[in-house]
Amino acid sequence: MAISTTKMLATLLLFFISIISHAQQQLVNINGTNFNVYVHGIEDRKPNSPVVIFENGMGVDLSNWNKVIHQIEEFVPVFAYDRAGIGKSDKDFIMPTIDKVATNLHEILNKLNIPPPYILVGHSLGGVYIRSFAGYYPDEIAGLVFVDPADFTETKKDWNDIFRVMNLPEKKIDEMLQNRLYQPNPPIDSLRFGAMSERLILNNLRKTDFAEITSMPLPNVPIYFFVGGKFEVPLAQRSKDFDQEAFFHIKNNSNMERWKKLIYASSKGGAIIYLTNAGHYIQNDEPKLMIGIIKNLVESLKE
Repeated sequence: MAISTTKMLATLLLFFISIISHAQQQLVNINGTNFNVYVHGIEDRKPNSPVVIFENGMGVDLSNWNKVIHQIEEFVPVFAYDRAGIGKSDKDFIMPTIDKVATNLHEILNKLNIPPPYILVGHSLGGVYIRSFAGYYPDEIAGLVFVDPADFTETKKDWNDIFRVMNLPEKKIDEMLQNRLYQPNPPIDSLRFGAMSERLILNNLRKTDFAEITSMPLPNVPIYFFVGGKFEVPLAQRSKDFDQEAFFHIKNNSNMERWKKLIYASSKGGAIIYLTNAGHYIQNDEPKLMIGIIKNLVESLKE
């Protein structure tokens, strides 16, 4: 009987936690589109103290941060949201270009009366979006945290050079680049518009070597990169054209060399944290480490 009572109490506790968590989510209407947002700690925020803004990966909703956000909100206000067409946010059937996403986010923050400074945390494609937001609004940024980001510093030459290190023939390299960037895009499925349109936007940015982003100013703030060093592609799904695991490690090293230059460009410093036991979803694989680094960043801004 005691075991049954314990299970019942545990179930009720989880239920009430779920209600509390859900209650902190709300819909915010921007130009006729409802965006699902999660906000915590804004009411207790001190003047000029930072807010941590989370930007999700491609096609992923704000639950992407569940293993870190509730611990982070214990020491700093937080904001997370679903981009249009993702999660609980409405589809607006407008292409999620970097300027559109930045404008939407900025308008949501304004409507909720969440002024800067902001620490931006972006995972995967979210890294591209926070770099863009920081370029549009550099004076509003207090820190940048990239979590295994899609590489917005990469050029087509950088990509091809990885294969040259691996001694692939130039003809094969050209074929693979063509297949990666220049194949006809399938029609965008209206049911999956958010994720499909985001993939198309990333592909278009790669075609131009991210020219629109590289022309933007980089705020003089602390810059952190988390890099997943664990190769996760199952054997059956690996490329037949090249050693994909070798490619993964060479690409990581190539990316980090360029990311170092971004950090050196800031007088505020930063770090690259390379995690051999973490895959692409570092916030799930190494949550405590990520929480600790963000806490140290927040504390450093108080000095």
